[in-house]
Amino acid sequence: MYLKFLGIFTAGVLLILFACSDDSDNPTWPFERTVLEIAIAKRPNFILTWRHPIERTGLLGYYIWIDTTVVRDYDQSVSPAQISLASRVIPYSGVGDGDSLDLTDFLGEFLERDSLHIAIWAGYFGKEQGVVQHKYIYFGDDMSPSIVNFSDSSSSDAIWIDWMRPTDQRDFYSPEITNGPIAGYNITVQARNSGEDIKNVGLEISLNGRIISTSNIRRSQRFRKRGRETILESVTNAAESKLLRFAIIDGKGFDIDNLQANNWQMKISGLMPEHAYRILVVAYDNAGNSSGPEEIENGTYINTTDAIPPLIASKFWLYQDSGDKLARLDSNRLILFWPRSVDPLTNSTQIKIDSMLHIPASCLPNSCYREVRGYLIEQNEGNSWKIISDIKSSYARHSLQNDSMVTKNDGDFVSDTLRWISPGDTIVLRIRAVDNSGAYSRAWTNTIYVSKGELWQYKCPQNFAPVKNDSDVFCMEKLQHISKDTFEVNVLHKEAKERCETLGNHLCTEEEWDAACTSRGSLYGVVEDGDFGISDFLSTYCGVGTGNSIFAKDPEKRNRICTSPDGIRDLPGQLQEWVVGKDSSGEEVPLLKGSSYAIFEGALKVELAQCKNKFTPTRIRPKFTANYDSLPLAKFKDTLLFYTLWKNNTLLGEDYVDQVEFRRRGDSTGLLQNGERIKWLDELWKGLEYKKKEPENEYKKPVLILGTESINAGNFFLDPTVGFRCCTGSK
Repeated sequence: MYLKFLGIFTAGVLLILFACSDDSDNPTWPFERTVLEIAIAKRPNFILTWRHPIERTGLLGYYIWIDTTVVRDYDQSVSPAQISLASRVIPYSGVGDGDSLDLTDFLGEFLERDSLHIAIWAGYFGKEQGVVQHKYIYFGDDMSPSIVNFSDSSSSDAIWIDWMRPTDQRDFYSPEITNGPIAGYNITVQARNSGEDIKNVGLEISLNGRIISTSNIRRSQRFRKRGRETILESVTNAAESKLLRFAIIDGKGFDIDNLQANNWQMKISGLMPEHAYRILVVAYDNAGNSSGPEEIENGTYINTTDAIPPLIASKFWLYQDSGDKLARLDSNRLILFWPRSVDPLTNSTQIKIDSMLHIPASCLPNSCYREVRGYLIEQNEGNSWKIISDIKSSYARHSLQNDSMVTKNDGDFVSDTLRWISPGDTIVLRIRAVDNSGAYSRAWTNTIYVSKGELWQYKCPQNFAPVKNDSDVFCMEKLQHISKDTFEVNVLHKEAKERCETLGNHLCTEEEWDAACTSRGSLYGVVEDGDFGISDFLSTYCGVGTGNSIFAKDPEKRNRICTSPDGIRDLPGQLQEWVVGKDSSGEEVPLLKGSSYAIFEGALKVELAQCKNKFTPTRIRPKFTANYDSLPLAKFKDTLLFYTLWKNNTLLGEDYVDQVEFRRRGDSTGLLQNGERIKWLDELWKGLEYKKKEPENEYKKPVLILGTESINAGNFFLDPTVGFRCCTGSK
């Protein structure tokens, strides 16, 4: 596959409408004399805009009617009496593609309405006329806020509700604006047990982690719509006496610059253990629009937990690698064992905890304890915990026999398998037991150091991993090279080499890259697993051909599943990588390996991502001859423009284009793109500077263009989809 440098071309499309006509009087169709593309913009006044009709010969002007008192909203034509009563007449100026009218002066008496009808008609000399066009102005805000979706958690006497401030589109004419103010929220709580009194439960409301004033929490009040505004009213309906109803005042719009500022949290305390409560959260905007119906039946039931949490022992048991005695991997899997937990029914069970749970013989199942529902295992990822093994209804039970675990129905250990672990990883895990009511045990953490396996004796710099290449072992960066917390992209091959050498390393060679990618028989540089089709795997976890540059360029958003058996990440995707290759003569040449997030039309991901693929950036340019001996001089009509390529005052080489093409596309009058003039060569050599150079003596005469040729452009190639990684020797 070749990466080609292509110029940018634009093309216009002209649509021509023809009407049947009689040559004697040349009549036109009504649609040719009808006003086009009517729109109403608000900036900040209401402005009516339109384009002139197709037929402009004989066009007198435009007649505009406000409301339906003269022209009804279904009229297709108008009478002389209606024409004489037009609200406004605008003569045809004969200038531009269209015209406009500021409607502000007409709207004063209509602002209490939700909408207003506008009719517009183009008047012509003679009898042939167009069709009346109709448009509506919308004044009121009839756009509801987005639905409030909340998450929940609970303890034995409290429930926590978290939600994100909803968005609100308040301007009908600006659908992209979704941060209109939210007046507040109506909250309704109902106990499933109708005899339970919840009127005086504790309420604590926080926004972005800060507790809001109690004056912003209005018990026995709710928002409702009155006209075009939202008001608060007291709840006096006797039928609602068994409901806890209150309003929370907000008043702010969705903060798109600080998402954390939109986070609301509500704590309802003083509840009964193992009881159910139905909760409803409805948002109101300033115009009285609500995010959903107010009936409590639309709420969600949330259960409080058992008052006695499960007990758990804090110890992992793991198989050890024979080399460094650290936790052993089975392919990319880490098998964990830990002592089973139980859920006491009373506080006086006398169950003791050290490395195991010790249950007295007198403490029988279902009399003083129950089995737990499952376990929650989370992995620390810097500033957060990620769930890697969710709560399950059953876990395999095991017993320890002769330094090995065997399956046993009444065993004292349970187990789970963590996937996508790499050799040499350091893993911090947190585990909790969960009973059937949802109550959690205390959490305990454990740091697990994973063995490097057969390469355990080799030491590499931080963020590097050892890789075996035949009989040799070298170290490779686990991720593409990072500088100042971001991946280095858009660098020349020459610059990538210099970056690595400055750090005492070297730019990985093609041989090293292939060794890492094909380690242990891989075709794509990832741990292939039967649970996934490889094409889906490469797209979902490696970003191949997704077009998603955000995940590709942010180290925090990369998916760790796209990892080789040696722990080298993202070889097949996210970014292509510069490596040092060799040509047939043994000379070093720039090469690209791997695939990227770029979308290649018609290319299969499984073909692009194979380890052995290599890509050579090429440039298509004219092929020429200046031989005047064998061809007549009349054929030599073109000349060449030579130039040099530079970056940061460093000469990279020289190239040329023919003068005809340069004059057409390359000078300062260049192509029009996004409203700006660009130079063709600026687009061709993105990020590099080109300087015109006088041609050598033999090219001052005209030349004959013989077609095109492809040249290696690796020394000039810059692209945001390309990064690199460094390699070094092991210790």
